[in-house]
Amino acid sequence: MGVHHVSRLLLVGVLSLVPVGLFAQGGGMASALGVTVGKLQTEEQKRGDAIFHKNCHLCHISTPQKRELNIAFTELVGLFQKPNINEQAVRQLVQAGIPDRMPSFRYTLNEADMNDLIAYLRIR
Repeated sequence: MGVHHVSRLLLVGVLSLVPVGLFAQGGGMASALGVTVGKLQTEEQKRGDAIFHKNCHLCHISTPQKRELNIAFTELVGLFQKPNINEQAVRQLVQAGIPDRMPSFRYTLNEADMNDLIAYLRIR
């Protein structure tokens, strides 16, 4: 086991201890990890935020530690403002995953969870 592999495992362990609660900040919300998102207005968005922070934050929120260790991540802020991104494409990607890059959530997230996650990603 190489030094980089051990460092990444240690990082994942440390990040799992970080609280992911939300606190109000002006017109939007900021997670405990410092990512500013649109204001969580609906129960669906709030549930989606919790689903995101439970399942997605390790790979989809930038942290200084990830940058320092050159750990690849894809930030999803503004996802639905990007060209060629639509709800169906996001649903399919989350359900199918990407081989060797992202796990499938087909058996993890049910239809209601997916709806909540999509509602959250729209304001992220």
